[in-house]
Amino acid sequence: MNKTGRFIALLGALAVSLPTAAVADGFRSYRVCGGSSFATCAAVTIDVVGSNVTVQMWNLSGNSAGTFGQGAGTWAGTVFTGIGFYNTSGVSAVLGSLSVSGPARAGDSPSSWTLSNNSRVNFMVDFRVNTSGGLDNGIASGCAASGQVPSNVDLFENPCTNLGPSSDYVTFSFQISGNWDPNSSDLVIRGNNGPGGSSTECWTADTPAGTPSNCTTVTPEPVSMALLATGLAGMGGVGAFRRRKQKQNTA
Repeated sequence: MNKTGRFIALLGALAVSLPTAAVADGFRSYRVCGGSSFATCAAVTIDVVGSNVTVQMWNLSGNSAGTFGQGAGTWAGTVFTGIGFYNTSGVSAVLGSLSVSGPARAGDSPSSWTLSNNSRVNFMVDFRVNTSGGLDNGIASGCAASGQVPSNVDLFENPCTNLGPSSDYVTFSFQISGNWDPNSSDLVIRGNNGPGGSSTECWTADTPAGTPSNCTTVTPEPVSMALLATGLAGMGGVGAFRRRKQKQNTA
């Protein structure tokens, strides 16, 4: 074998021996509105890399900026108390692996969420098992008016704006056993309208019990789509102008 052949063989052996980079199992983004008792809105992203999961959640209840106007009629006082995942092909959560971070309501210090595996959905991120069904540590919408959300609890709170940076989401990081592609699974969001008040559940697909989905995808209004198209067309025009200018300068 000549030197070139030995060098190529050595490179091949090194490539086999080096560890491969982690590849994301999947990413999915939701922006939905709906509910069983009253309507609420949320944005959720799920990012799975191996056994590590990052879920980000934004309470868009009453937030017309974040829902292209569709959230204006929803109950802004909704406090999110849980999120569950189903159709996950038997994946389970590693209990005790959860960490939670995110923006808090002014003066509040929320915490105390947990993971649970159950039969209704495959697993849940849920603080109510720690707080006896109260709203403490829930996720509120910054669009709530004075008096719509209790003042005697600690809450996370998303801004009343269009979706912003990652730090404005409430972020749940945890581990799972099994392989989970979030593009083939579904979720349920649970919210309450106050201590002792009614609760609502927003399911993105038919429930495990066979009840039809009541959570619909939020899409831009036609005017917003037209503005987007106009903006893209303008960007294309600018690009064409720059290309013509470059040709003239090099001619």
